[in-house]
Amino acid sequence: MLLRYLLRWKRGLVNPAALGWPERHGPGRRPRGLGLSQAQVAQALFVTEKTYAEFERGNTAQPSTEFVDNVATVLQMDERERTALYVYALGYEPPVPMHLGTGMNVDPAWEVAVHGVTGQPCYINDVAWNVLAANDEFKGMFPRPEGMAAPELPVRSLIRWMLLREDAREHHLVDWETRWAPQVAAQLRTAVAAHPKNADLQQLDKEVGEDPAAGPIYRDHSLAYIHPDGDARPMRHAGFVPAPGAEDHRSRCCERHEPSQLGTVTM
Repeated sequence: MLLRYLLRWKRGLVNPAALGWPERHGPGRRPRGLGLSQAQVAQALFVTEKTYAEFERGNTAQPSTEFVDNVATVLQMDERERTALYVYALGYEPPVPMHLGTGMNVDPAWEVAVHGVTGQPCYINDVAWNVLAANDEFKGMFPRPEGMAAPELPVRSLIRWMLLREDAREHHLVDWETRWAPQVAAQLRTAVAAHPKNADLQQLDKEVGEDPAAGPIYRDHSLAYIHPDGDARPMRHAGFVPAPGAEDHRSRCCERHEPSQLGTVTM
């Protein structure tokens, strides 16, 4: 039912003239306004009207992802609408975005929202884990050299820092070889496969694969992709400040970095 509503609604929004047909007038079943008929959609898809009508009614048992993507293109769906189409028709979200630029930038409103969050770390990254926006609490988590005036990100790419930087592997991410590297490497492998044309991910794939410490872990495919949401991992929090009157449990990971709090972070 949801699939039918979505497709009929989208057909009703597409002007036939935009696809080369004259606008429809007179009697006949069609969506409100100037929308496409099922026959016009079928013609644009190079299938029979019956084939498309059965799909719209939800009677196609196993539609191909190629067919679903073609429907999304003909009906001029945006990313959110295409995601809904996948869920309604196939039962899962699309593995890759429709447009290559998706996931590579952030609307200015989201950047304002991130900087408006206080009391906990908040950030937005793109598909290659490049940080697009981050508040001060997030920047303050990372180890900082003695005497640094204000916190700053160690590198733009979080995944490069987590897998390749000595600060992360030896000082900040506790139990790196077991609690961090395998999980992050699995995420990177999945991202590289999902976005084969992304230059940043291809460069990460090369650098991580060639790294003496991270490379063997990255090439071990025994751990499949696991979404980190809710996962708690041990780390040092450089920006942690004890409450007034509370005992200070901070310690140094080395002489180079300021004291930090040993604890866990929930992803």
